[in-house]
Amino acid sequence: MSSLEEPLGFDKLPSMSTIDRIQRFSSGSCRPRVDNLGMGNCWIEGRNCSTSNSCDEDYEEYTTETFPWKRQTRDFSRDDSFSQKTNTKGKGRNSMKTGVIDHSFSDHQYSPKCNNKDMLDLTYKFLKGISKFVKIVEVGPRDGLQNEKNIVPTSVKIELIRRLASSGLSVIEATSFVSPKWVPQLADAKDVMQAVHNLEGIRLPVLTPNLKGFEAAIAAGAREVAIFASASESFSKSNINCSVEESLARYRAVTRAAKEHSIPVRGYVSCVVGCPVEGPIAPSKVAYVAKELHDMDCFEISLGDTIGVGTPGTVVPMLMAVMAVVPVEKLAVHFHDTYGQSLPNILVSLQMGISTVDSSVAGLGGCPYAKGATGNVATEDVVYMLNGLGVKTNIDLGKLMSAGDFISKHLGRQSSSKTAIALNRVTADASKI
Repeated sequence: MSSLEEPLGFDKLPSMSTIDRIQRFSSGSCRPRVDNLGMGNCWIEGRNCSTSNSCDEDYEEYTTETFPWKRQTRDFSRDDSFSQKTNTKGKGRNSMKTGVIDHSFSDHQYSPKCNNKDMLDLTYKFLKGISKFVKIVEVGPRDGLQNEKNIVPTSVKIELIRRLASSGLSVIEATSFVSPKWVPQLADAKDVMQAVHNLEGIRLPVLTPNLKGFEAAIAAGAREVAIFASASESFSKSNINCSVEESLARYRAVTRAAKEHSIPVRGYVSCVVGCPVEGPIAPSKVAYVAKELHDMDCFEISLGDTIGVGTPGTVVPMLMAVMAVVPVEKLAVHFHDTYGQSLPNILVSLQMGISTVDSSVAGLGGCPYAKGATGNVATEDVVYMLNGLGVKTNIDLGKLMSAGDFISKHLGRQSSSKTAIALNRVTADASKI
């Protein structure tokens, strides 16, 4: 495995003593109810002990922060909400039982009985930063299809967007107004946008790499645009044929024009963990580009692991650097699943306060300028995980899977979503009974 293909780890970054290693309780500890495990249903909100011992619900005052960088908290209690340490100390009666511990308790001997106070403490520390609601930005129609070798008919793209909208997704990146010479798959951007721009209650941002693309997007009916810059100098030159600073100057012209038309602008930063040419990317470089986009009044900035080499050990310091200069509520994460690390990376991002996640139905995607980069994390897998955490998305998983099946069948291959594959198999097996 070459250095460029090797997953980046802690050995290349400053040590993070505040990161807890999470592992499951022994078989004698509190377990989720079996009937709560299907379709990603929430298990932390229900409680049921696998032993005959009753579980105490008392929760005592917390005096330390396990994750000091969190800027928002999640109310997991029935009566009282937890707030940040800087505001008020969390008190209340926590009604959840779950099965996770961290290394700070690794020497503690657990009996078959539920050690309720420790378990509640650990549950709080592990889940307190996760928002009650997470917004999913569906990027399949644009980022997912741009790398397909065979041209996908315009009618199929339009139908895909409509099916995604019917699943409850409120933000769907529709297409990109780039030169057909560079991305021929999206040469029909105008036709796609004109067909879907009136979908009620759906935001349909489009990618605009320059002022010419912005003007074409507005003419086609776009009401929200996105711009993208790289944290890697080499990738910027190979992707958009200009330096990072030149790209930022180009985007200032786009954002000025957008202000004149009252068009919101979303910003992307690519190669936030690693670059196919330069290797590991310093968090400070990511923070610099993110702040520049924020200063241009981008309402949201998506941090993209373009080649999918990130792990929680590299994502955390990157997020910490960016969160020092950009408010956490304006950040989103965008992970490719090259090494199967997307869900762990998303989970740790949620723990740090991120509440917007980019994903692609059926795991579609790749980057034409990043050799070896596989698809985005599958939207179905993200929704399944969030359902299991009790986090709302307002997305119907069944309808979402139907949209994934639709585009997968057209492309002539199986969905890359593990959730879709597993649930379709369960359904097929049940039909044989």
